[in-house]
Amino acid sequence: MPDKPRYRFETRVIHSAQRPERWEGSTQVPIHQTASHLHPTAEGLSDTFAGKSTDHIYLRLSNPTNRVLEEKICDLEGGKGAVVMASGMAAVANACMALLRSGDEFVAGTSLFMSTYLLFTQVFRKYGITARLVEPTDTGAIEEAINHKTRFVYLETIGNPRMDIPDLVAAGAVAHAHGVPLLVDNTLATPYLCRPLELGADVVIHSTTKYLGGHGAAVGGVVVD
Repeated sequence: MPDKPRYRFETRVIHSAQRPERWEGSTQVPIHQTASHLHPTAEGLSDTFAGKSTDHIYLRLSNPTNRVLEEKICDLEGGKGAVVMASGMAAVANACMALLRSGDEFVAGTSLFMSTYLLFTQVFRKYGITARLVEPTDTGAIEEAINHKTRFVYLETIGNPRMDIPDLVAAGAVAHAHGVPLLVDNTLATPYLCRPLELGADVVIHSTTKYLGGHGAAVGGVVVD
């Protein structure tokens, strides 16, 4: 379980990840409009490519503006790290594919966002990956669906569109008893109402397009662990 934060949630929503000392004293987050970043030495660049440094190289990999959003959402969810992506479905697909290979299976709730349902039942099937769909509020059904091919359990905090709510604590306990992680889409609840990592989840996913963005003006996604 993540450590108890120093400041209240409302304070962290506003001030978390704010680093004016990194932005020439700017009180607002600068928008960095560059595709690549300079490195003073070849050794430093090599370390970044090797994963020994978190410095920026290329926009597709990371960006100072994006990192502020990653750090803020990670803090609000109580995670260790986060990666923002171009859409919620990019976040869902990347989180899942990082754990899956052809021939694998996973367990997911039947109450899923439409695009997630299509990804799980149609796209993944083309690659020999099987989604075993069960009633998300039935922890017993979740456990029965797990077998030696299962790589993770996937649930939504609040099912879209059925609005059903699974027992994340129980589901996490079942998943961990079988040696697999629990992935949770927390889009509808947001960390203001629910923080799945505190309840036993291992990975949290959001479509930031919805309530985190709040205005329907920008598409995005994030994965937090």
